[in-house]
Amino acid sequence: MQLLDVSEAILAKVRPLCSALPQTRERTMTSGIGFYIRQKTFAFVMAVENDEGRCSDLLTFRADPMERAALAAQGHPFFALGKGSHDVGVVLDESTDWVEIGELVTESYRLVAPEKLLALLPE
Repeated sequence: MQLLDVSEAILAKVRPLCSALPQTRERTMTSGIGFYIRQKTFAFVMAVENDEGRCSDLLTFRADPMERAALAAQGHPFFALGKGSHDVGVVLDESTDWVEIGELVTESYRLVAPEKLLALLPE
């Protein structure tokens, strides 16, 4: 598996979802683009090429244990990352439900943001 640059079309959809949350910072890394609140990552976008040469854009985010299990049980496009991790991955493509992705990114933010910033979020 080889890391690639994330498509601009995907970034154009993910960026507004993440940057709409209070005090979010974006950081470009060698493996992708991370979205942070203070020093904690709540979303990470990357692109990978599999052994067959197919490219996929992926988003990882945090989820509580029950949500993580439910998403992983759905299967494609969701998958669990590592045993014992709070992270979930999702393949982003033309069939992606961007409203759902926005909700999942916001919930991920809620898991790591301090209470003072959580108070700034709409209910």
